Amino acid sequence: MSAWLSDFFKGYVLADAIYVATLLIVVVCLWRMHRDGHIRLWDLVTATDKQGFIRTDARKMFEAGAFVVMTVGFSYLLLVNKMTEFYAVIYVGAFVSARYLRDREQRLNRQIEMKEGKT
Repeated sequence: MSAWLSDFFKGYVLADAIYVATLLIVVVCLWRMHRDGHIRLWDLVTATDKQGFIRTDARKMFEAGAFVVMTVGFSYLLLVNKMTEFYAVIYVGAFVSARYLRDREQRLNRQIEMKEGKT
């Protein structure tokens, strides 16, 4: 059994353990803040529609998931000294462009509602 474990962890260093511990600490802190009512994690993936029902918002879910995946990848690449400028540009560019497109969509929807007289 111990030979299998030593083979499984072969090549990992202390930095990898610190990385995993840091991720766990972040998840635990978010969970506790959500449990205690300081934040609502469901707001990351839900939206209230015009009738007042809370529904899963695909755009928000995609953005939150992409943020988590890319941030974990970003921090891991930094940890193992494999970070490239290409990944950093993609990381920042993806979220800046998503925000720009969301704001543009909201402005256009507001203009359409004003033209229809639904102010």
